[in-house]
Amino acid sequence: MERPWHETILVVEDVEPIRRMVVAMLAQSGYRCLEACDGTDALNVLQIDGGSVNLILTDMIMPNMSGAELAHEVTRSRPEMRIMFMSGFSDDPVVRTLEHTAAIFLAKPFTATSLMEKVREALDHPWTGLHAGASGTVSQ
Repeated sequence: MERPWHETILVVEDVEPIRRMVVAMLAQSGYRCLEACDGTDALNVLQIDGGSVNLILTDMIMPNMSGAELAHEVTRSRPEMRIMFMSGFSDDPVVRTLEHTAAIFLAKPFTATSLMEKVREALDHPWTGLHAGASGTVSQ
């Protein structure tokens, strides 16, 4: 087991088996995890337990609210909140734009090692926001 980090990560992923796998990997490395099935659910979780969240790890393409839309909504009230994106849809124009910004992005599928490296990077560096081109609405 790796060193416990004592940080809380909100994992936002609409595919339950992927969400549970990511949570299990993070928990094994000592992170506390909260879960949400989409952006709307994530906002509800943040309203209840948001003070403890250090990082939002969100899928990009989800029903109801995309990861980019979630990021913009969250940073209105918490501009310092660290946000990391993941997606398996590299052909989506918003995802392609995001890959070329300073935002931290993890392509699916990924290994536990690459997940841990990117999470640490996201937690250790200040959030710089999204590039204007990454703010578009994405659909599933």
